[in-house]
Amino acid sequence: MLNNLLFVKPNPFDFEVIFGNILSEWYFYVALVVIVVSVVLFAIFKDGYRNALSHTQKLVYCALFSALCFLANWFTIDIIPKVWQFSFIALVGFLSGYILGAGWGFAAAFVGDLICGIIRPTGVYNPIIGIGTAMWGLIPGIVFALNGKRKYLKTIISFSVCFILSSCLINTLGIALMYQMSFTKLLYLLPYKLLGVVINFAICLPLVVLLPKILPKDKFFI
Repeated sequence: MLNNLLFVKPNPFDFEVIFGNILSEWYFYVALVVIVVSVVLFAIFKDGYRNALSHTQKLVYCALFSALCFLANWFTIDIIPKVWQFSFIALVGFLSGYILGAGWGFAAAFVGDLICGIIRPTGVYNPIIGIGTAMWGLIPGIVFALNGKRKYLKTIISFSVCFILSSCLINTLGIALMYQMSFTKLLYLLPYKLLGVVINFAICLPLVVLLPKILPKDKFFI
């Protein structure tokens, strides 16, 4: 039976409703562990290979991308209610990882998703989906840290891995667990999600070539 939480739309900053579900299920504790481990890795992984920014500058850029992720979530277009939602979260998440590196990219995407869940909730908060969103910042940062300058190929790999790991696995699992829905049946919605990812990918392709020409070369190694 479909959990009533699917239809709950709490008021902004209604923390009791927004986060009241997190301590009620075991899988949210697993998500919490993943978040803590990611934060520890983020603190260790300096991401210095992507830029020469100071710690303060990285925080500023991280805050900027978090704000952009928040806006991308805010302006999500509900094309087919509960079936097909389109946003530019993949675009912003990718750019945060591409420019700042894996750790900061993960933090920016996760925090942006969390803030939107507090200020403009569409339902109770699901940290598993938050982790799935953060993958859009983490994976590109890892892929672009690899040797070689094949930016188009790395962009393709980044989007492919993110789509499989985030959209197909993590987000689908989060929805299935939280709303007691069939994981297999939810996979039928993936073609709709794929179309949105392809649109984000098409925008990112020229940006990976354009941004190195715009950003200061002494600050960004992209």
